[in-house]
Amino acid sequence: MAILELEARLNNLLSTAQAETKNIDIFAAMPEREECPICMIPFPFEDNQSAFSPCCGKVICMGCTHKSFFIEAMNGDDESKCAFCRQTSSENYIKGLKKAMKNNNPHAFVQMGSNYQLGTDVLQSDTRSLQMRIRAAELGVSNAYAVIGMHYEDGLGIEQDLSKALAFYEVAAKKGSTRAHIDLAEYHGGNGDIQRSIEHLKVAANAGCQEAMDDLVNAYKDKLLPKEDLTNTLRAFQTSTDAVKTLERDVAWLIEESRRKGETPPASHIECALKIWNSGR
Repeated sequence: MAILELEARLNNLLSTAQAETKNIDIFAAMPEREECPICMIPFPFEDNQSAFSPCCGKVICMGCTHKSFFIEAMNGDDESKCAFCRQTSSENYIKGLKKAMKNNNPHAFVQMGSNYQLGTDVLQSDTRSLQMRIRAAELGVSNAYAVIGMHYEDGLGIEQDLSKALAFYEVAAKKGSTRAHIDLAEYHGGNGDIQRSIEHLKVAANAGCQEAMDDLVNAYKDKLLPKEDLTNTLRAFQTSTDAVKTLERDVAWLIEESRRKGETPPASHIECALKIWNSGR
């Protein structure tokens, strides 16, 4: 895609989104999060706590994915199956993503964009990453607008433009992206508007975003946030995080954190979880 064509597509995307969100208060409460199609519990905020399955086109929380894998292993099944559709994939992940993209699955474009951004199983390309995010945004993924903003802010695949970055962050925030609220908090804080920065952090923290809550605690320590505001936000944060908490997700987080550190997950935790899962919890 030529640069001029890419810019025209981005301009059209932005103007359309701005028209759609012009009457939305940027500090309004976040919309309800999507639910895992298996456990029917809203997804957690951490990006590494869910995964896209190209076979059925579903995003599945890592709690359900790990539960399925360990139960299969415990029952002697050597073939790993999709936790949702139970299909055993006979093709590589990228081919599966491309098939899902042909069906205009928005989550497939999100995943492929991440692959291009990191150079995972494909040749790294900021331009291709941006193109994937554009399509994901066109298909309704709010966080894709925030990532496009990041492309503009850092000049990745497109000429750096901080005003465009800000415009995409604002659209993303209105559409329900906690990442955008954090980016806007950083932007306004860096420009001396501490109160506006804090208001963005409150919206994200109220919805259960740990990063935003941590930043507000630091703001309180720096005497930039009244104790009452911190207390009220902490209550809302706890309510939101409790709503997405499950045993399966706790075990999955433990496993992923151990792998990230190059450690073996504590066997006692997994054995305990397996006993509960196998009993039909």
